[in-house]
Amino acid sequence: MGEFDFLIIGAGIAGLAAAAELAPAGKVALVEQEAHPCHHSSGRSAAIFVRSYGNDVVQAITARAAILFAQAESDGLFSAFAPPRGVMVVTPSGSTNSGEAPFREYLTAREAVRLMPCLDADRIDHGWWEPGACDIDVHAMQTGYLRVLRAHGGELIAEAPVRLAEYRGDRWHVEAGGQRLSAPVVVNAAGGWVDRVAMLFGASPRGVTPMRRSAVLIDPPGDIEIAGLPMVVDVDETVYFKPDAGRLMLSPADATPVEPHDCWPEDLDLAIAVDRYERLTGNKVSHVHGSWAGLRSFVPDESPLVGPDPNVPGLHWLGALGGFGVQSAPALARLLADQILGRSREADIDLITAIQPGRISAQSSAEAVST
Repeated sequence: MGEFDFLIIGAGIAGLAAAAELAPAGKVALVEQEAHPCHHSSGRSAAIFVRSYGNDVVQAITARAAILFAQAESDGLFSAFAPPRGVMVVTPSGSTNSGEAPFREYLTAREAVRLMPCLDADRIDHGWWEPGACDIDVHAMQTGYLRVLRAHGGELIAEAPVRLAEYRGDRWHVEAGGQRLSAPVVVNAAGGWVDRVAMLFGASPRGVTPMRRSAVLIDPPGDIEIAGLPMVVDVDETVYFKPDAGRLMLSPADATPVEPHDCWPEDLDLAIAVDRYERLTGNKVSHVHGSWAGLRSFVPDESPLVGPDPNVPGLHWLGALGGFGVQSAPALARLLADQILGRSREADIDLITAIQPGRISAQSSAEAVST
């Protein structure tokens, strides 16, 4: 049996970050059901750092993450940020939604088109500009976090779905991928499967809903050089696009509740994305290239679940990260590790309280299975 100090279930970017945070304090086993880390959501994300994204809690977490991203670069752990490309939120003509929000600067329609020539000034009323938004290199984060894990004697155990869990002798005893592992502390970072994993440990599910988000690659219009152009989101968040390897990554911003699985886009969702893009920009899409989909998991208040389970000893949650998992991972992992290791600061209490799993009413196991 492999004995560890910390067992982390799920090697998405949040689980990887938590492993790197906890590794200096003890031996970590990072258990992943797939063959490679970042398989489901982290590797299929738009992966852009946007300070205005999400609710007030998410924005506070993002502000802390910005400091930790800079620290990781200064320490030589990884350099995750590309030069800023900016994010533009545009209000189509006739929309009653302004789009005003923190970190955004007002743009006229003409100014918006100068920044993003794919747009048509006659089809938009105005825009909002967040110049500091930048792409995130998920692979660099993954590599850096794994390096820290292994430097401290931790292990990544792949192709090891968790089947059984039993608490005895102040330790969790777990069967995963045919291996037997034990640790006093378990972190549930299982993404779309987080409620199901919680139930294996005797915890009540928290109503975490996996939602499918689809994307497709299309050609940019004409001879426009798009490499440094911004990401564009319509004000009602029904479509967005951004440069990606010489093409435009386009999404209908869908959020379809699904069972947790290795999901793929529906043809209808891709057709909706193309239609919304054409209506917003006036550009015709002649054909599409590769497409994909990932899972984004939410609870109703759209803040994450991070911290100890209120009823199950030794079990901690790191889930419901919505669409902000990549940009928030460093900060959420630090907040979680601080709680586990008893080093939380008084200044963190309000934020820690806002993300505690116990704030969300527990569901019965039958309810969780039915959803």
